[in-house]
Parts: sequence; structure tokens; C-alpha cells
Amino acid sequence: MRPSREERIPFYSSSELHISILENSSLKALIIYSGYSCTQGWFFTPCTSDPGLRGLKNILRMHVKKINCSEWEQVLVPTSVRAIVALNLHSYGSGRNPWGNLTPEYLEKRGFIEAQFDDGLLEIFGLKQGWHATFVMSELISAKHIAQATAIRLEVRGGEWKDAFMQMDGEPWKQPMSKDFSTFVEIKREPFQSIMINGE
Repeated sequence: MRPSREERIPFYSSSELHISILENSSLKALIIYSGYSCTQGWFFTPCTSDPGLRGLKNILRMHVKKINCSEWEQVLVPTSVRAIVALNLHSYGSGRNPWGNLTPEYLEKRGFIEAQFDDGLLEIFGLKQGWHATFVMSELISAKHIAQATAIRLEVRGGEWKDAFMQMDGEPWKQPMSKDFSTFVEIKREPFQSIMINGE
């Protein structure tokens, strides 16, 4: 459920930007998320010396179900990846195609099939940091291809992290994390509308 306009206004107010500019500007999301990207070190990741800030490998384990397979298979997250995106359509961020138009040779080598809107597969790719994401979203390069699957299971280990920042259909949410236990997020095809369930 989308937040109402009244619920969104305090969020925009807290960004210390004039509301009328944000309401009438197509750049509002760009301004807000650019600020978050800079404060979270998204663009300066290659410069940091803290390995915990460089990639997801230390906090995330990913399993997938490949086409015509009922068993979960672990897929290693590349050490350079700081964000994972799973698409069921080859359209992201206002119609861009970050998966890219892959050659038949590359598809065969990686065991992928050409992405189609009705193939029942999720395309899973990674973004390394802000500059990489910028070039991917400009369609100058393609994203870091990780897998194609019918289902994904993410195991996120919190440790010192209290929240995992996620997004579904463009709506952000903070997934609370446990210091002692893993948090699981499963994405799979369902014949009905998606719902979010509180696991308590």
C-alpha cells in the first residue's frame, strides 16, 4: 500500500528541501536518493578501508531455484556487489534494461536464456557502487549478472546491523534484523497478488 500524500510530506520536510519544489519537480526522487547515496558511502565505496562496507558477501547468503529444478542451489554473491536487484520484467527505473541485451554466446556460456516478460524467471543482478549503478542506469554498461531463477531465498545475517534496506515495486522498507539469528526473504512466483506477512 502506498503512503498517502500526508504521510509522505513529513519525509520530504525532513530532507530540509522546500515542499513546493519537490511536489512539482521530476527530480525529487533523484535529489532525495542522491543524498542518501552520498551519506551511505555509495559513491565512495572503493575508497573505504572497512571491508564490511564494501560488499554483501559477509552478511548475505543467496539460494535460487533454477528453471525445472525443485532444489535450492547456493549462488555466491560477488565480493564487489553492494546491492542486489531481482526483476521479473526486463525493465527497471523508468524503463531501463540493466540486464542488458546479451549475446547468444554469453547466454550459453552462463547458462542463461534470453529475458522475456513472460518467461517465469527472475533476472538477478548486482550493482557494485554508485558509479557502477550510474553507468548501468545510463545503459552504457550492463549490471553484474548473478543468476536467472524461478525463486530466490536470501538469508541476511544482521550482526551489528539493525536493519536491511530493501525495496519492492519501488516502495522502500526497512527489514528489521536480529543480531543472533538470520532473517530470510523469499521471492517466488505466485498465482495471486503479493502480500507481506509478519512472521511473528
